[in-house]
Amino acid sequence: MSEHERMLAQLGEMLAKVARPYRPDDIDLPSDVRASLCQLGFPCSELTSREELIARLWARKRSLLGVMQPEWGGPGVTPPTAA
Repeated sequence: MSEHERMLAQLGEMLAKVARPYRPDDIDLPSDVRASLCQLGFPCSELTSREELIARLWARKRSLLGVMQPEWGGPGVTPPTAA
């Protein structure tokens, strides 16, 4: 597994943890999730909103997917899908 693939997997796991349904009175992320986010380069505190983190995680994931997507080879090859 390449470094890009590993990072995509980690981002997917974090998105699943951050974007999962939660109770309205449970707005803080667990400390282990915040620590994992910091290790991935997403520093956050108790005041950082889930919406902001989700947007930042998706932005990083989109940029990695763009780097990994092969170039279109011309006629006869299916072009990449639009992001």
